[in-house]
Amino acid sequence: MDNASYKEVTKSDRYEILAMLREAKKRNGSVEFIHDGKIISSNFIELDLSGFQIIAELDEVALDSPFIMVIQGTTEKIAFNSQLIARSATLHRLTFSFPSEIAITQRRSSVRVTIPDQFGFICEGRFRDGYVHRMAIKDLSLRGVQLICSGTLPTLTKPGMLLKSMVLNLQNYGQYPVDLTLLNLKEITHFDADSAQSNYFSLSCAFAKPSVVLTRRMEEVLMELILDIKRLQRTR
Repeated sequence: MDNASYKEVTKSDRYEILAMLREAKKRNGSVEFIHDGKIISSNFIELDLSGFQIIAELDEVALDSPFIMVIQGTTEKIAFNSQLIARSATLHRLTFSFPSEIAITQRRSSVRVTIPDQFGFICEGRFRDGYVHRMAIKDLSLRGVQLICSGTLPTLTKPGMLLKSMVLNLQNYGQYPVDLTLLNLKEITHFDADSAQSNYFSLSCAFAKPSVVLTRRMEEVLMELILDIKRLQRTR
């Protein structure tokens, strides 16, 4: 982690923590944790000072089992410890304890914008397996993109690989040819509010030697996106 670009602070006031978690819930932020070696993702169902509920299927997990929860925000990452305090097997609802402290890692210079599904942003290009693949763009920043692969992961895909001549199709915001370096690869199991399960791969990519022109255009696109997403949220 680049200490010049990140700053970590902690919060222990219960009401301040509640306000921050409610804001994350309002933005449809999902919470992630690791269970049995797998990354589980789910959205908040209920949230108050007594704890919070999510939907997930966890087999043979004892009450009071500890978990490390992570919420990825636009400009920050929130992490905290919590314990499983109740479960409903029929509804797959899990209740966790309210955190006594949260750690917030703030990005000082790089805003990351989570892209609403209805925007339909796509990254496409040829992978190492020789085939052209299209993946949804989950978020965008000046430094790179996070891609979602909902199908089978292309063979030979691994961190450190260079994806050349990819195209970012940002719909009304333009199309941009880029080279991407794959930084991180995660397999995630997600549960939605209706208990439906989906599995996908998350690919964190950095722009490889971006031009000045691309960087300036991405700055403009990010500002446009932030304003447009705020307008969209106000109309809900």
